[in-house]
Amino acid sequence: MNLKKRIIAFILPLLAIIILIVIAVLGSCEDNNMRPQKALSQFSKMVEQGKIGDLSLTIYYIGPYTLTPYPYSIDDIICLTFDDEIVVVIGSSLEEHIDVFRKLNNDAIVQVEQASYLDARIYYVFSKGTRKIFDVAMWGIDNSIFVNGVEIKENDIFYDIIIPFLPKDAIEELQEYREWISIRRRDQLQ
Repeated sequence: MNLKKRIIAFILPLLAIIILIVIAVLGSCEDNNMRPQKALSQFSKMVEQGKIGDLSLTIYYIGPYTLTPYPYSIDDIICLTFDDEIVVVIGSSLEEHIDVFRKLNNDAIVQVEQASYLDARIYYVFSKGTRKIFDVAMWGIDNSIFVNGVEIKENDIFYDIIIPFLPKDAIEELQEYREWISIRRRDQLQ
């Protein structure tokens, strides 16, 4: 009888700790990895309410032609970009481009048919304080885009969002890359 009590006394607190850890992990994942549709709905609501001045936009980028030793993850691009490859935009500057933000909605979210992997060259995140609203990472196979970790088909609106804030040389390189992709796709269809 004494052995049973000891086992129960050991297992119950252990189960309670495991349950608390699982709840904490699941709770933190929900906020940081919100489904793209829900994140964009939340963002659209903020835009319509005129609360975009409360947000910040951080853009990390490296040239699309930059060779890397392996496919970059979001953490890699955040840690390995130089200061001149990071753009931080705050409230009033975002408000100047509110018309572009109004075009961003759930119609832009079309999941890919076949999943690929991320090789990040551009990563941007909208935040309110320390809370992420949504993030975008580019690119996967066929230039797919990852919104809050979900791979979707490429859509020009995700470029249009950041173009006004990038340095001129980054804009030129991005436009050149997109033209090259268009030519490549056209050649594949012929």
